[in-house]
Amino acid sequence: AAEDHRFFDHPGVDLRGLVRAAWVNFRAGRVTQGGSTITQQLVKNRLLDPKRTFMRKVDEAWLATLVEWRYSKERILEAYLNEIYLGQRGPMAIRGVASASRAYFRKEVHQLTVAEAALLAGMIRAPNTYSPTANPARARERRDVVLARMRELGRLSDADYEAARREPVRARIVVPASQTAPYFADHVRQELEARFGNGALDARDVRVFTTLDLTLQRLAENAVERGLVRLEARRPQLRGADDGHRLQAVLVALDPTTGQIRALVGGRNYQASQFDRATQARRQPGSAFKPFVYAAALTAPPGGGGGFTVATFLDDSPLTLTVNGAPWSPRNYEDRYQGRVTVREALAQSLNAATVRLAQDVGLPTVVERARAFGIESRLDPVPAMVLGSFEVTPLELARAYLPFVNGGRRTPPAHAVRAVQERGGAIDTGDDEAEGKPVISPAEAYLMTSLLEGVIKAGTGASARTLGVTGAVAGKTGTTNDGRDAWFVGYSPGLLAAVWVGYDNGEPHGLSGAEGALPIWAEFMRPALESVAPRDFTVPSGVTFAEIDLTNGKLANRFCPRTGKEIFLNGTEPEPCREHGGLGDRMGEWWNRFRGWLRR
Repeated sequence: AAEDHRFFDHPGVDLRGLVRAAWVNFRAGRVTQGGSTITQQLVKNRLLDPKRTFMRKVDEAWLATLVEWRYSKERILEAYLNEIYLGQRGPMAIRGVASASRAYFRKEVHQLTVAEAALLAGMIRAPNTYSPTANPARARERRDVVLARMRELGRLSDADYEAARREPVRARIVVPASQTAPYFADHVRQELEARFGNGALDARDVRVFTTLDLTLQRLAENAVERGLVRLEARRPQLRGADDGHRLQAVLVALDPTTGQIRALVGGRNYQASQFDRATQARRQPGSAFKPFVYAAALTAPPGGGGGFTVATFLDDSPLTLTVNGAPWSPRNYEDRYQGRVTVREALAQSLNAATVRLAQDVGLPTVVERARAFGIESRLDPVPAMVLGSFEVTPLELARAYLPFVNGGRRTPPAHAVRAVQERGGAIDTGDDEAEGKPVISPAEAYLMTSLLEGVIKAGTGASARTLGVTGAVAGKTGTTNDGRDAWFVGYSPGLLAAVWVGYDNGEPHGLSGAEGALPIWAEFMRPALESVAPRDFTVPSGVTFAEIDLTNGKLANRFCPRTGKEIFLNGTEPEPCREHGGLGDRMGEWWNRFRGWLRR
């Protein structure tokens, strides 16, 4: 019913099914339905290469006819059901309905209910998409489609259909604890399917070269495990009653130059849940989105919402805006407002009111456009709350969007887990991993943003990174949602970027800030990761200049300014000289002090 309901009627190729599929695809304007029979699928997986060409389809049809002539329908169906790919058990493929029955339901095939059998049949088209452990809602929808088709074909009575449809999806895979990087292995499988097609490599003699760094992966897994244990020990109320309601964490580490995945942890326990939160969970980034607001302000031209520098003063006092006819007031963390602050201070302290005012001046459409350029592909509505990260992203998506800050301003190709695939000793397919990144901002602008994010570590919400033992050149940003449901930290060194998310799967508030929940896990990972490489600073590119400024007004300092500090600017954006200090009164005072000093001698 799910794949080939005329299996016992056709000779290996179903001409009626091909015509029907062609008509459906023509009306849809895209390929929505296939016409391959079970015999054709068996031939494709066992005997043919994965390339999708007209001649391969001809070979597939011819060989399917020969197989039908040589073997009985029962033998063909048995072979198909014994080797069909039905998902993953960690890095190991689940092949055949018998293995799938034991893996998902702890039963033999003959013990399955109608609903369970329909679920497995529905998975054949896209095993990971319709996985009952990774995507239970989609698996149930697909199961119900198969059940409806069985009723339509007269294989299921109305009463049995209703009973099966009401049956909940109960599936759980137990994975041996010794298996390495199971979430990463799942991601590799999905990437291979996206590149070569579902099941295209299952029966092939191939070697897959991944981007995983085993040392970093072990450090990441250890950091997540130890970090969550410490959080629950310090705050016992965070402990869930069972594995399904426990605090979760994600850690994904990327190579800044290539964007390739070096380590990936999608949850605290793969045996309890195979749902990969690093690539599939969509959560609000909160304040971790703010760097893109500041990047828009600092890199856009003056006439396009820009014209700001790191020394520009912002107003961090309470404000109320009218949004869709209703008042909306962004609140600072713990309702603390700083008044007059610089751009650097506003980002370092993650001040909501100042950031919203900055975004209003820059223009919300400009912020959206710049965030899109960096790689935020999720839906972004140009409303004030968007500035504070009220939309949803995956951890991998957010991590990748930070890469231009560290790699000189380039948006890298998609973060691949597979470096290359080699079949039967032939040529190596490297995909598009070698493609150069697209420039988003200049190297000088990227370094300016890194300088701001270094300030988060030096004197901002990420300052605890130093007390947690992270040394050397690092930059990053905490992320906390106002409702306390999501805690983030995205940080990087010159050679490694890592993003951490902490929260509950059901979105229940935990009350942790990014500095309390995510930053300690990031530090637990980065500390040993950085110890294994030679320390180096962020490279200062051409196009930036350092200047001494008056900290009271943001102007270029002179010797009469009472409080000064060194600041960075893009060439040509340096502020004007200070005129508040150094007037006649200041000079008279300086002369008088010199005269008194001369008299004392």
